[in-house]
Parts: sequence; structure tokens; C-alpha cells
Amino acid sequence: MTGNEDGAHHVISEISGGLVEIGYTIPGQAWTYWNRGPGPGVEYSETEDGHEWSHGTARLMAHNLYAVASALAANPVLPHRE
Repeated sequence: MTGNEDGAHHVISEISGGLVEIGYTIPGQAWTYWNRGPGPGVEYSETEDGHEWSHGTARLMAHNLYAVASALAANPVLPHRE
């Protein structure tokens, strides 16, 4: 994908939308990407800029995913299908 943040948001919305349509639960902030701003620039591995933001967002993403998975596991709505 290209376009940095705009490209990331587009891809995230397409994938999330498709998963929701077939029954997946997508928690808030269930994704992360490197945000270097619009336009071309250096790659993630070529700089230390933005790494703290990316790592913090990844920790938040993992927390949200775990919280929703725990809630769903503790309160199943439908019986398990095999």
C-alpha cells in the first residue's frame, strides 16, 4: 500500500469492513501502522522517529484485543459450532 496514513486507513477500513460483514468482532484501535505523515520519506527501519508512537499504539492495540477477547470468552452469545 502507498500513501502513508491515508493508505493505511483505507486498507484498515476495507479489511475491517469485510471481517465485520462475515461476523468478526473488531475492537477499537485493533490495528497499528507507522505514521510518518503524507508523502514519500524514509522507511521505518531507516530512522528512530515515530518508533515510540508506533510501540505505544501497538501496546494499546494488544490491550484492546485482549479485553474484547476476554469479554467474549466469558460471555458467549451463541453455542460453539464444530
